[in-house]
Amino acid sequence: MLMTFNIEETSGSKKKITKSPEEISKVTYKKLGLTEEALEDFLQDHIEVITLEEEWDLKIIGKQVRNDANKRTDLVGLDSNGSIVIIEIKRDEQDMKARRDNFESQAIRYAASFAKIETIEDLVEQVYGRFLLQNGEVDESRIVETGVKEITDFLQKNEALDHFNQNQRIILIASSFEPSVLSASTWLLSQGVDISCIEVAPHLIDGKDDKEYILKVNKLLPLGSDDDYLSEIVKKEFTTSAGKVSNRKPGEKHRVLPRLNQMLEDGLVDIGDEIYHVSDEEGSKTKSSIHGPKEVLWNGKVYSLNEWGAMFHHKEKVNAYTRAVVVRYGKTLEQMRKDYYKL
Repeated sequence: MLMTFNIEETSGSKKKITKSPEEISKVTYKKLGLTEEALEDFLQDHIEVITLEEEWDLKIIGKQVRNDANKRTDLVGLDSNGSIVIIEIKRDEQDMKARRDNFESQAIRYAASFAKIETIEDLVEQVYGRFLLQNGEVDESRIVETGVKEITDFLQKNEALDHFNQNQRIILIASSFEPSVLSASTWLLSQGVDISCIEVAPHLIDGKDDKEYILKVNKLLPLGSDDDYLSEIVKKEFTTSAGKVSNRKPGEKHRVLPRLNQMLEDGLVDIGDEIYHVSDEEGSKTKSSIHGPKEVLWNGKVYSLNEWGAMFHHKEKVNAYTRAVVVRYGKTLEQMRKDYYKL
């Protein structure tokens, strides 16, 4: 639920919260007259809206890419772990129902085709080169050279060059999801397929003279526990169409490293624990403290853990768990959670 509110001054310089007359209501892209292409273009330019709280970064490398079966993938990315990412987009739940192919089955087939890419040169020739050309970012004669360099630099910066395309990641995006899609995706997660379902839902602020809209981004899957979405579904369809989309064995759980909130809950760290950035050898310039389940306090201001990590890394997004050293243990959050959870 979202609501608007006002902050009003009261006697004694105190402030209080009052409910605003404006209401926030969820709407569909169709009702707003927005096409799937409009959402696709927005996500191409602002992919950070779905990765802000993730531990990995994402570089868009393709749009409307044709696969082996001459089908088009909405967006293709490369994440900071070296995995090729297939991003399939549907405006609204009704768009899923109107398609002949299941939303998740379609993405699985795309992922299987991209799993055949073995080298960065292959990726540039089949995907990224066309993307650079479409966006007019490079002279045609230098597409391969430029593309290979940019992909290599991205992977090297994230220490993922040796992990190039060892796995594939699937991201499904819509304003709302059919229960059957969530159920199927939950089962795929249980089989080791790296798949996410993310709602990017438009909302209208009613009561204003000029219409204003907000986007609510909500990650439905994967969560700590996916049992709520799991129902009896036909499994054969997915096992026969998946191909190689993960190095995990069938039946092996998709393992998600616990985040800061879980580490706090399990007592690995406490609110107020001091941390510093791994690049700060003396720990004085970046000295901060854990402030909440997702937050860090630095210089009197509260930041998300990822925002904090990026501030000391050329303003670029990084996996902050690998950069945050907990003073009393002398280990990064990454080392601590891997040791404790034996992952």
